[in-house]
Amino acid sequence: MQKKNKHVLNLLTDKLIFVSSVGRGGKSFLAPLISTFEKTEMFFYNSVAENVYFLNYLELLNNDSAYYLFKHILNEKIYNLNIGRELSKRKYDYTSINNYRDPKIYFDREKSIKEGDIKIKDIKNEKNYYPIQFHNILMNPKFIFKTFPKSKIIYIDRNPVDMIFEWKQKNYTGQFHLNPRNATYSYKYKKVGFPFWINRHKDEFIKLSNVYEKIIFSFEQLYVAQKKNYLKFKKKYKKQLLLVKFEKISEETDSQIKDIAKFLNLKKTKFTSLEIKKQNGNRGDTSLRRKVRRNKIIKIVSKKYTKKLIDLEKLYNIN
Repeated sequence: MQKKNKHVLNLLTDKLIFVSSVGRGGKSFLAPLISTFEKTEMFFYNSVAENVYFLNYLELLNNDSAYYLFKHILNEKIYNLNIGRELSKRKYDYTSINNYRDPKIYFDREKSIKEGDIKIKDIKNEKNYYPIQFHNILMNPKFIFKTFPKSKIIYIDRNPVDMIFEWKQKNYTGQFHLNPRNATYSYKYKKVGFPFWINRHKDEFIKLSNVYEKIIFSFEQLYVAQKKNYLKFKKKYKKQLLLVKFEKISEETDSQIKDIAKFLNLKKTKFTSLEIKKQNGNRGDTSLRRKVRRNKIIKIVSKKYTKKLIDLEKLYNIN
């Protein structure tokens, strides 16, 4: 049998900043702030790249194919961003270029005739950074550093109590995953939709009737593996992997942004403080609201799920 050759794909840039969390964890708060730093482009999101990553994690897509597709998708997105192709200008789209600190940069690119090798040379010479919103990146951080060895990951860790309430509001209890808007690899079993991370435990999940227990069960499957991976790899990738608490970045935004800028080796701009206000940063203490929410959950769920919540809180408090 003829030996298969490995793919070859030259990267346009390795200056990627992955801003990640579980769903509703705070990516849309932090990514716009990072895009105000010097030498950063408008942040973007790509669900196809995410699903390549998830399929590889599930061993449904082999490494070489997954590495190639992941790099190709992000390469193409970065190239298009630099020539002004496929730009969102939708007024209420949070990834709209109108929300960037200087939209004129993208309008000028859109009108420019520059493309091809000339533009590739510009991209390499400018050495800009590309913030990317990405769900659940710590399921397999080695994949990211294999494909983009010099990239950095900022993982947002949010209190489980608030996450449970966020998921309740968004109806992340199963049926959402049958919605055409769902962009996460999902399954259908006994007329119930559920995300890929529940597949091995689908029978137990389906038996649950308490909405809060379903959310705790689902969140536990997704969160625990990622937090454990952070604790496992934080020393190995200490210059490339940063964990931040959502509570701190939203309540003490000014000081936290300084730390994040230092980690990225980037400087804030005059637009950073404006974006902090726009994102309602420096919110102050939210612990009282969280206490009320926690009491509500404990009153509704069984002792078994109360214990699960307590265990999640303990894991959350480990840095």
